[in-house]
Amino acid sequence: MTILFANRRLSAIRIAAILSFAMTFFLLPPPAVAAEANVLIKLRPHCEVANCPDFPLYDSETFITNGLNVGDTLDIDIVLQNPTGQSLQSVQSWVKYDSKILKGLEVKISDRFPLVAPGESGFAPESGVVKIGASNVSGGMRESEIAFARITFQVLKEMTDISSLVSFHEFSLLGQEGKTKVLVIEEGRTVNVLKTRPRELRLYFGENPPPSVIPPSTNPPVIPPVTNPPVNPPTNPPTIPPITPPLTDPTFAVLRPQGLRVMTKDDQVFLIWNALLDPRVVGYNIYYGTVSGRYIQRRTISSETTGVTIRNLPPGTRMYFALTAFNAGAQDSEYSDEVAVTVGDPASSTAPFTLTENGNVKPGNGGVPVGTGMPLTAIIVLAVIALLAGFGSFFFRRRILRNV
Repeated sequence: MTILFANRRLSAIRIAAILSFAMTFFLLPPPAVAAEANVLIKLRPHCEVANCPDFPLYDSETFITNGLNVGDTLDIDIVLQNPTGQSLQSVQSWVKYDSKILKGLEVKISDRFPLVAPGESGFAPESGVVKIGASNVSGGMRESEIAFARITFQVLKEMTDISSLVSFHEFSLLGQEGKTKVLVIEEGRTVNVLKTRPRELRLYFGENPPPSVIPPSTNPPVIPPVTNPPVNPPTNPPTIPPITPPLTDPTFAVLRPQGLRVMTKDDQVFLIWNALLDPRVVGYNIYYGTVSGRYIQRRTISSETTGVTIRNLPPGTRMYFALTAFNAGAQDSEYSDEVAVTVGDPASSTAPFTLTENGNVKPGNGGVPVGTGMPLTAIIVLAVIALLAGFGSFFFRRRILRNV
């Protein structure tokens, strides 16, 4: 009897231990996943269907609208792309616009982010900013793509150029606190998981398709396969020579843009350079970053432009810039000399130059002779030096002969 009671007691202890282990295993929260900076935020035309199209590309860092007219409505979604399904808890996305060209009509934040931050659901036309910020308090959003907010504008004024932009305000690629960020909670603290600087949106007015500086694709046309091959193919089919890629142009590779100069104001950097007059040049690439000789960003523009404004850079940060030209085959020339500036510190500018009334650089800043990377002024100086050297040599020889 005592042995039977002891066995039953031992069995009860074993069952309790198994139940305790099972409850511990199933009730413990899942292990925390480290936050990963791989979320993208972008401006996209509003639509209500799947696979919504983007705005057309103007260059590698800029979208452009289709033709706008006065009175039109510009309807934009702010979209988050979340490839690994992180739990997005809070989003702040302030958007900058020109209140002289666009009038804010409505801001609509997704119902899936119901906790709206005070004062962050509307327009501030005096400063040209749309303030948007909201959170999800029920565990965050894990979808691969999320339409966070919708903004509608009315076009007030037509522009003759495409310099006016709609862009995210105070987005920082370098991790400083700004007004555009996407947060997750990791170990009780918030972490910004935005991956890279989003594209800006240029406003285009006109009836024709919007312009682009991206070179057209040079890939050969795709030939569909023959669906009905011949019944009796030849026993010795002709040999088709392999397709060789186009050769690079060695004479273009040695071209070198000259005269790169930089100025700064607030969160903007202005760059100008001397145009390369080689007819093979179809555009320029401006490379920049926070480490000398290591450039993590690129801006592409057409060959008709010899200046560019880069906005939304973190003030107080030392930035380094270099320039190349590229041809129709997307082949880069040599880098220009590197220039550097501290964002927002005009005293760190390399050389002053004149800006337009709307704060952009003026076009047409001189040229470089075809096939060289040497400015015209430098060629004139060298010619004068050579001429003076020739006169000096002549008089020196005459003096020696006279003494003899």
